[in-house]
Amino acid sequence: MGKKSKGKDKSKAKDKVRKKERRKALRLAAAVAPSVASAEDVSPPAVAEVTDLAEAQRRRTVDSMELAARLASISTVLQRHLARADAGEGLTRARLSALALLVLGGPRTLGELAAAEHVRPPTMTRLIHAMEADGLVTRRPNPDDARSVVIGATPKGVEQLKQGRARQIAPLAETISDLDRAQRLQLEDAADLLGRVLRDSTWEPAASDE
Repeated sequence: MGKKSKGKDKSKAKDKVRKKERRKALRLAAAVAPSVASAEDVSPPAVAEVTDLAEAQRRRTVDSMELAARLASISTVLQRHLARADAGEGLTRARLSALALLVLGGPRTLGELAAAEHVRPPTMTRLIHAMEADGLVTRRPNPDDARSVVIGATPKGVEQLKQGRARQIAPLAETISDLDRAQRLQLEDAADLLGRVLRDSTWEPAASDE
């Protein structure tokens, strides 16, 4: 009796495991194939196939941290490529960025520039001194605060920004032109989405000393 009882227990345990696997397979099947209606639709040989499909779908699920890391890496590579165009012109990325703020957004105080560029005021002061010496920006008294000055772009600064932007984007534009229409549309949609994400984000990078 003892052996028969143990045999029945083992058989029940196996049945329980099989039922559990079938229920799991059903849930997985429902995720990858909504047409699956019941556990009877998932035969034991299909469990492995359904599991593989579900695993493939899981791998396609985007992890936020992984995606953020990939975007950061892509941004770094893109910035390096863009910076190479001005390596021999003396127009660094920092200068281009500051000029863009002044040309597109109008004159600003030193503190406003530093905050917009996420750098410390002493760092921005050194940058503006160098740009002023090269005739790219001018200073004038701040009508709202006698203790500060307002920085503005000179005509030379405006022209250098225009030329610098053209040099930077020309190689990238040429690469993009080699893509087919569907790929360009995908890239355009991705750029729009990334722009919206960054505009709507409350994330602020820490101030840099660079």
